[in-house]
Amino acid sequence: MLDQVIGNLSAADQPTVLLHLPGGARLLVLPFGGRVLSLCPPDSDQSFLWLNPALTNPQTAASYLQQDGWRNPGGDRTWVAPEIDLFVADLGRPFETYQVPAAVDPAAWVVQAQGQDRITLRTTGDLRLMRSRTTVRATIEKTVLPAADPLAEGGNLDSGLSYAGYTQRTVLEVELARAGQTVASVGLWSLLQLPQPGEMRVATWIEAGPRVVFGPLEPGELTNSVRLLRWRMEPGSATTKIAVKAGPLAGRAGYLWGRDGIWQLVVRQFGVWPGAAYIDGLWEPPHETGFAFQACAVRAGAESFSELEYHAPAVQTVASANRYQDESRVWAYRGSREAVEAAAHRLLGE
Repeated sequence: MLDQVIGNLSAADQPTVLLHLPGGARLLVLPFGGRVLSLCPPDSDQSFLWLNPALTNPQTAASYLQQDGWRNPGGDRTWVAPEIDLFVADLGRPFETYQVPAAVDPAAWVVQAQGQDRITLRTTGDLRLMRSRTTVRATIEKTVLPAADPLAEGGNLDSGLSYAGYTQRTVLEVELARAGQTVASVGLWSLLQLPQPGEMRVATWIEAGPRVVFGPLEPGELTNSVRLLRWRMEPGSATTKIAVKAGPLAGRAGYLWGRDGIWQLVVRQFGVWPGAAYIDGLWEPPHETGFAFQACAVRAGAESFSELEYHAPAVQTVASANRYQDESRVWAYRGSREAVEAAAHRLLGE
């Protein structure tokens, strides 16, 4: 599958970069959109991450990537918040007026540096904040490099577990694009796409108190305990998104799913700073902010997937605070249900 996708994207004039990670895992980077597209363990070419089915065929890959509007190849992407200020033209009609700015995605990513197991990408673009009518010039530099298996430090739980992982270091710098405008704030927003159905597990210090950003929640699909928030994310007719404020978060979230006796777990570790300026907000007035983690069950036919999302504190367009450096790690495991559940217990609690 991995070689096929690489060939399909090349035929569609979208070259990729294949990184060879320690231990034999492989990671595929797509400069179009600046994203980690696939992550494969040493013994398989099946990615842990959700991949748009259109990319598995050379004809559909070309036509999909050449169409108008936003194109979502899948994988792990970096966006900029606040969403309703950058993506929604009319707050009274958010879904009807939602549009992904081209400066956010696909942006204009270029490869700055490349090695066998790491790569650095960079993009610069102007972003329009619709409420304040301010335009900011944002530069994002993203480096992807290996991440060691955290379970190996105390002895791997099961020798049958396959592992692949990476570290992502991202720097955001902003400035006013035009003189005379007011000070504006924007923040890094990372979105990891994973196959449905599955279960999102969010580690917390205290009961999370998740909020619904939009969409319905069915009775019983969300379970909220003191140390762990769990959400069964299954296919359905409507997209649903939840959000959690910084205070309860322990800085780790994972997603677990199984097919035909093979189980998989993807965990993301990210920084959380209670009291920092988390500026992404709810879609209903008064558009309350402060949310550092989000999860979204995207239900759109062939393009259905689950998103594990986190935000970094915002930066402002002033000389003393216009830069932020973020770092996260993705750890992915594949094996028996028992082994994968044991890994989830160690990394996320219960």
